[in-house]
Amino acid sequence: MKNTFFTVTFISISLFVCLISFSGGNNTKLVNDIYSKTNQFRRSNGLLNLIIKPELNAIAQKHSADMASGRVAFGHSGFAQRNAKASKLIKGLHGFAENVAYGATSGSEVVNMWENSPGHRMNMLGHYKYIGIGIAKDRQGHIYYTAVFAG
Repeated sequence: MKNTFFTVTFISISLFVCLISFSGGNNTKLVNDIYSKTNQFRRSNGLLNLIIKPELNAIAQKHSADMASGRVAFGHSGFAQRNAKASKLIKGLHGFAENVAYGATSGSEVVNMWENSPGHRMNMLGHYKYIGIGIAKDRQGHIYYTAVFAG
């Protein structure tokens, strides 16, 4: 009985922290900024805009929230599972990639960080059709970013 109470309490607190960790307006503005800056970067390199996909946003959001809460370390842990989930959601998926970042305070800053990192840059310029973006803040106010690319 104590274990059940502890588990329910822990889950409730975790969900509450996730819900209040970001106000909708700030999250939406950052997501839109990252989306806009990523597409601007792609266009400047002769590529088509990516289409934002809510299903991919959910995948990216969960990973950002997991990193912000400490459930997983900062990085790409669980990438194969996110890829598998995206494959189930998007029929005919032929590619999946992921960028993560930590600590940037604006969409421009995070996209600039990715542009200047060879692996992240390659993902942003990849032959993908869709993007999903997730953002979460930890208790100290540090922001964790995930962008997933699928095509």
